[in-house]
Amino acid sequence: MMTSGPGPITSRRRLRMALRQLRLTGDHSLEDIRAEMDWSLSKVMRIESGMVSISVNDLRALLAFYGVVDPDEVDCFVDLARSARRRHWAGQYREYVSTSYMDFLGYEDDASRISQYHPFLIPGLLQTQDYARLVATAGPHNRDSQAVEARVRLRMARQDRVFSNDRHHSVRFVLDERALKPVHDPDVMRHQIDKILHLLPRLDLVILRQDSAAEPGFVGPFSYHEFHSDLDPDVVYLDNQPDDVALIEEPDIVTRYKTAFRELSDQAVPGASEPGREILNRHGGH
Repeated sequence: MMTSGPGPITSRRRLRMALRQLRLTGDHSLEDIRAEMDWSLSKVMRIESGMVSISVNDLRALLAFYGVVDPDEVDCFVDLARSARRRHWAGQYREYVSTSYMDFLGYEDDASRISQYHPFLIPGLLQTQDYARLVATAGPHNRDSQAVEARVRLRMARQDRVFSNDRHHSVRFVLDERALKPVHDPDVMRHQIDKILHLLPRLDLVILRQDSAAEPGFVGPFSYHEFHSDLDPDVVYLDNQPDDVALIEEPDIVTRYKTAFRELSDQAVPGASEPGREILNRHGGH
C-alpha cells in the first residue's frame, strides 16, 4: 500500500511515478489517456511529469480508468495528491529562486542523508550570513538588496531546518581546500571557518587538500539526497549557480555521482582530525 510522503515535493514525485507506472502497466499511451479523459495532451504530460498538480476529482477518474478501485488504495493516492498541494515551507521565497531550486529544498527537507561537494565555495548549509551575502551578490541573478537579503534568509532557514534537533538528517560534505581561499574581507572568512569548526561535531566533513590527486574540474559542485523509503529513489542536483540547480534522477547517473563523492572522500582528510583542523585554522588565521 502506498503511503504519503512527508512533504509536498516528495509526495508529488511519488504520485507522478505511481501514475506513470499504472499507465505503463496497462500498456496505455499518453494519447490513450488524452482521449479517454478528454484532456489536452499537454495536461496529461504536465500531470505525469509533476509540473502541475492533479485535482482529486481528476485523480479519481484517472484511477478508475486504470482499474484502481480498492478504496484503501484510492485513498492513499488521494492522500498523496492532497499532500502534494500543501504549501511549500519556503513558499515565501519563491520569487527569488528557480522552480528547480524550490524542488531541491523539498527533497533536502525530506532526505535521510544529504551529501554535498563544491570545489570553489563553502556549501550553503555551512555558510555564515556574511559569506552567503557575498555569494548572493556575486552571480548574474537579481542583485537588488531585497532579493539578496531574501536569499540570505532562505539559506539560514535551510540550515535551521537541516540542523534542527528534532530532525534526523545525516549530513556529509567534501570541502575542497580551494573553497577556503580568502574573500574580500578577511573577517568574513575567519568567521566562516569559525562556524565550520563549531559545526564539526554535528556533521561528517572531510577536506580535500589542494595537493590531492583530484584534478581541478574533475567534477563540478553537486548534492545528492538519499531517503528512508524505497518509494523515494535517490536524486542528484547539479549546482549551476547560487539558488539554481538541475535535477538528475536517472539511476545510472546518480550512481556515478555517488561513486565520485566516495572517491573524493577517500582522498580527503577528516575535518575533525588534527590535520583537518590545522587546515581550517591556517586558512582562518588562527
